[in-house]
Amino acid sequence: MSTHSLRDLRMQLGAIVRGVATSGEEAIITDSGSEVAVIISMADYERLHEHADLVDALRLRSLRDEDFSTMSMAEMLDALGVDPADVLAS
Repeated sequence: MSTHSLRDLRMQLGAIVRGVATSGEEAIITDSGSEVAVIISMADYERLHEHADLVDALRLRSLRDEDFSTMSMAEMLDALGVDPADVLAS
């Protein structure tokens, strides 16, 4: 992992991005000493999204396994505190 200021990033963007892409190590970007962003490789980005998709699928499966009841549109609008006339007007 490397750390670069915004000033370094402006001056060395190409080299920093190529370094991340080839090494797979992230680059932390700082602004006035505070960490504000990170540059990661495309492989890491895709892996993060795969994990997020898996977590979402597991969460949806657990929700599907729970008992839930159906309700009419009128019941749903009432539960949400929405006036049906407002829905029809939009």
